[in-house]
Amino acid sequence: MSARAPRIPVVDTIRFGYDFAFGQIGVIIGLVWLPLTAMAVLQFLPYAIGTADAPSADSSAAATVDAFVNLACSVGVLVLYAINGVAVTRQALGLRQGAASYHFALGWPEWRMFAAIVICGLLLVAAIGLYVLLGSIVLPRLGGIGWADLVADVYTLAGFCAVAWIALRLIFLVAPVVVTEERVDIVRGFMLTRGNVLRIFAIVLAVTVPLLLVQCAALAFIAGPGFFAPLPTDAGAAAVALEQRFAVFDRHMPEVIGLTLILTPFNLGLILGAASRAYRALVPANSPTRAQ
Repeated sequence: MSARAPRIPVVDTIRFGYDFAFGQIGVIIGLVWLPLTAMAVLQFLPYAIGTADAPSADSSAAATVDAFVNLACSVGVLVLYAINGVAVTRQALGLRQGAASYHFALGWPEWRMFAAIVICGLLLVAAIGLYVLLGSIVLPRLGGIGWADLVADVYTLAGFCAVAWIALRLIFLVAPVVVTEERVDIVRGFMLTRGNVLRIFAIVLAVTVPLLLVQCAALAFIAGPGFFAPLPTDAGAAAVALEQRFAVFDRHMPEVIGLTLILTPFNLGLILGAASRAYRALVPANSPTRAQ
């Protein structure tokens, strides 16, 4: 019989995430404010120079340039997020101690984190693409069957659960694995989470939903309560309403970015703090996989 997989202590992990995020918020802000400011500039830049809506460019050449600028900004944001991910994870794991007035590093740890983020993103996109492709092939063939709607509903629910399962196992331990073991090993994080998916799901809900509610309330204040109003049932009217809401969102982009700057240190502290605590519960301190 195979040995039972270690279990993540849910309550203790959630408690550590909140203790770390709010107890060391000054240190976290010191670690992340400089990359966060650069991220805000890169996020706002496409709107400032008019490349955010690349398909609307006057010519294919201009559209290509716009798309390249947008891609460069997105890559830059991911690199900066990797810098923050390494710094906050090291603090949460106890590999770094003390106060911080600013932090900016771009060495192998940050590039490893960037590579891990990109790989996880591509794997998730591939999983979602496969789900959509199978649905587009199978579901239309059931059009004449009486229980086709039930099959479609079951397929949708099963697909959502499968993508969530993959995402939780791929992403949750990426940061502590990359930082502690000094390698890009997506499989390692995936294997460590075996038997803990429901526990991870509960932890992720506990550390993300409260701040998400705060963010939604702030967005409703910024963009107006109608921003979250139900969409019309008619497909055409729903498309128009959705386009109008995107336009409102674009008009308030500076406020949205400012809100992100305020909430991101707490988000990073909660998520990476919880992930770091879970990693320490799954991997003993004397494990040979840990970098010395």
